[in-house]
Amino acid sequence: MAGLSLLNTCIKVVHDRIRDLHSSLTTEFARRYLPRLDLVDQCINTNSVVYWVNGSGFQVLSELYSSISEDQYVVVGDLPYPYINESPVFFLLQVLARSLARNGYVVLTDSVSINLGSRNVLLLGYPHTGKSTITALAVSRGFKVYSTENTVVKVENGGLEIVAGTRVLVYDPRIRDLFRVRVESTSRTKHGYEVLDLELLNSDLKYPAVVDEVYLIYTSFNSRGFSGQPVKGRKVDKTIWYFATSLLKGLDYYSPRPLDTPIDEPVLRTLKQLLALFREKYNDKFHEVFGSPIEVFEGLIKS
Repeated sequence: MAGLSLLNTCIKVVHDRIRDLHSSLTTEFARRYLPRLDLVDQCINTNSVVYWVNGSGFQVLSELYSSISEDQYVVVGDLPYPYINESPVFFLLQVLARSLARNGYVVLTDSVSINLGSRNVLLLGYPHTGKSTITALAVSRGFKVYSTENTVVKVENGGLEIVAGTRVLVYDPRIRDLFRVRVESTSRTKHGYEVLDLELLNSDLKYPAVVDEVYLIYTSFNSRGFSGQPVKGRKVDKTIWYFATSLLKGLDYYSPRPLDTPIDEPVLRTLKQLLALFREKYNDKFHEVFGSPIEVFEGLIKS
């Protein structure tokens, strides 16, 4: 049976059109949310099995979770397609997030990671707080971007390592006039946002990359200035827990309903390692920042 593989994690998929499924996951739309997955003839380390029955739309018929064996899902539906049948992408993202967590990795949602020359910064931000705008500004200055939207990290060697992530950027084209910058695009969404496939700009990024600083972003086009303050105490745990478990707990809606996967022992062990690392390693390197996207971006460069 073929599988979808990332790092040492594999999702076995029983589907009579597995190559068509994999092809649909390599589209620009799917890669906005899913890291690039390899199609393998056989899973060496199987964490999940998806039994996929052809049909219309998409629905999860059953799910069976295990902390010592493979998770199993039975779904019925068509292949993913932008604007028509998007739910399979988000379902597989949830399955991938749980499978990775069982192997020591965390998928941080609503996150981007950027190399600012001598430093790698991880930006976290609730929806529509300016992460994509700041990322587009970084691209306009020639900085390299490790991930957009979803970042796969691992606690390793006393630090947080970026090991994979999505690399398709969706941004508001108004930034060209507002901030007088030039940013390329490879396509446009039906709602008018620009899309840039970063793999076409720099496909030679080297992973893993160690995170030097972490920022929680609050920006808007109507804001002015730049200010920041450290994230301390219980707020560290609450914030990181949110971004680390949003995919696992189905906080990002898709039709007919997202999964609510369990935080069982192997997943909890990974999350505890992440929280402990933030308390110990990043206690003075984790800040929340406020203001205008361009001024916050300039502030990050100078920090």
